[in-house]
Amino acid sequence: MDVRYLNHRITALHLAGILFALALLAGLASGAARAEEQPQAYVVKIDGGISEAYTEAVERKIEFARQQGVHTVVLELNTPGGYLQDSMDLADYIFQLKDMDVIAYVHPQAFSGGTMVALASKEILIDATVGMMGDVAPVNQAGEIAGEKIQTVTREKLVSFARARGYPAALVEAMVTKETEVFRIQLQSEPEGSYHYVTAAQLDSMTEEERARIVNRKLIVPAGQLLTMDAHDAVEYGFARKAVESPQELYALLGLDPHRVERLYLTASERLLTIVDMFSPLLIAAGLVLLFIEMTHPGVWLPGALGVACFVAFFIVKYSLHYARMLEVIIFLIGLALLLLEVLFLPGHGALAIVGVALMFISLVLAFQGFTIPQTRGQTLVFEYSVLKVTGSFAAAGVAILILAHYLPSLPLLSRIVLRADLAAAHVGDMGEVHMPGLSAMVGQVGIAITPLRPAGRAEFGDRTLDVVTEGDFVEKGARVQILEMRGSRIVVTLYKGS
Repeated sequence: MDVRYLNHRITALHLAGILFALALLAGLASGAARAEEQPQAYVVKIDGGISEAYTEAVERKIEFARQQGVHTVVLELNTPGGYLQDSMDLADYIFQLKDMDVIAYVHPQAFSGGTMVALASKEILIDATVGMMGDVAPVNQAGEIAGEKIQTVTREKLVSFARARGYPAALVEAMVTKETEVFRIQLQSEPEGSYHYVTAAQLDSMTEEERARIVNRKLIVPAGQLLTMDAHDAVEYGFARKAVESPQELYALLGLDPHRVERLYLTASERLLTIVDMFSPLLIAAGLVLLFIEMTHPGVWLPGALGVACFVAFFIVKYSLHYARMLEVIIFLIGLALLLLEVLFLPGHGALAIVGVALMFISLVLAFQGFTIPQTRGQTLVFEYSVLKVTGSFAAAGVAILILAHYLPSLPLLSRIVLRADLAAAHVGDMGEVHMPGLSAMVGQVGIAITPLRPAGRAEFGDRTLDVVTEGDFVEKGARVQILEMRGSRIVVTLYKGS
C-alpha cells in the first residue's frame, strides 16, 4: 500500500474526529445555553373580576407553563372576587395540580373569589404595604349575602383547602359567615406563640377539663363581622408565609432568578372574551328588548339585526368557553322560531309563544353551565346560579320593554320606528288599551299596506301611518286593507275585497 495514501487517510480520519468533537461541544454548549435561557417560573396576573372566561384563560396559561417544562407559576392577585362558581372552578383546578407549584402573591388585594384561589394555592405571599385578603361571603344578584345553603357549600370548600394547606379552619369559616365568632386560645404546657383558633360554638362544646387547660384567650373575630386581613394579620394568623416589600424580594424568597421569571399576559382575544363574558346577562336582556322592538314594529330590521347579534355574541362566548354546545343553540333557535310564528303568523293563541320562551330560557340556562342535569351539590349550586342569571336577564328585559312600550314614541333616536305624529297623544288606560284621538272614526277606512303584514306590519290611511295587524292572513306590500276594529292595543285590519 502506498504510504502517502495511508497518511492522507489517517489525516482525514483525524480531521473527521476533530470536527465531530467540535460539533459535540457546540451542541453541549447550545444545550447549556438553552437550559440557561429556560424560565424558572411564569407570573400570571389576575386583575379584575373572576369570570368563566378569566378562569379558562388562567388555566390555559398554567397548561402552557407545564408544556414548557416550567413547574412554578406565581398568580399575582388583584381582584375583588367574581362569580362564585367560576372562582370555585379555578380554585379546584389549582388545588388538584400535582406537578405544578402555584404560588399566590396578593398584590395588592384578593377578596372573595381571590382569597378562595389563594387558599387553594400551594402557599401565599402578600404585599407588606397594601396587601389585603378575606371576606369570602357569597352574595346574590342584589348584592346581599346569600342564604345558608350557599354559605354551607362555600364554607365546606374553603375548609377543605384550609385543612389540606394547614390554615386555621375556624378563621376560614369567619370569612364566609359573619355570625361566626372566633377566639385564639393558648393551652397549658404549650410553647409561647403556639395558638389554636376555635369558634364560639367549639369553645362552648369543650369539657370543663379542656377549658381548664386554657391559659390565654383572645377574641379575634367578633360576631357580625366578616374576617378581612392586612399583611400583618395574614402572617400572624398563619395564612401568608411572609409579607414581602417587592417582587424582587418575592423571587428571592422563592429561590428564583428575576431574569429568568417571565410574565404571561392575556391575549387580545382572551381579554375581549373576558370583557364580553362579564356582560353575558346584559347581552340576553338587550337581545330580548331589541327583538321585541322588531316584532312589534316589523320592517325596520335594525333592532332585529342587533338583537340577533347580541345572542350570536352570547353563544360565541359560551361556545368558546366550552359551556354551550350545538344542543343549546338548536333549542334556542327552535324557541325563537316558535315565538316568531306566534307573533307574526298566528297571533292570539299564546301557546306557541309560551313554549318558545320556555325553550329559549332553558337553552340560555344550559349555556351557563357545562352539564345538562345537576348530579352533585356543587352542580346544583351552579344550576341555581344559572337560573338566577337568566331570570334576572328576563326580568330586566321585561322592565325595559314596559318602559319602551310607554315612551318609545317620544324617543328621538327611535322616532323612525314609530310615527310620533300618530302616537304623540296616545295614553295607556287602566286595562292597557292604547287610545288614539279620531281612531274610532277610522273604522272601515281603506288604506295601503306599506310593509308586508305577516300578520303585523304598517299601513297608510290618507296622511296617517299606523301599526296594524291582520287576523292571520298574509297581506302583500301594496295591497289595500280595511280597518275592522280596535282590539286592545292592536289595530285589526283585513284585506279589502271591494272594488
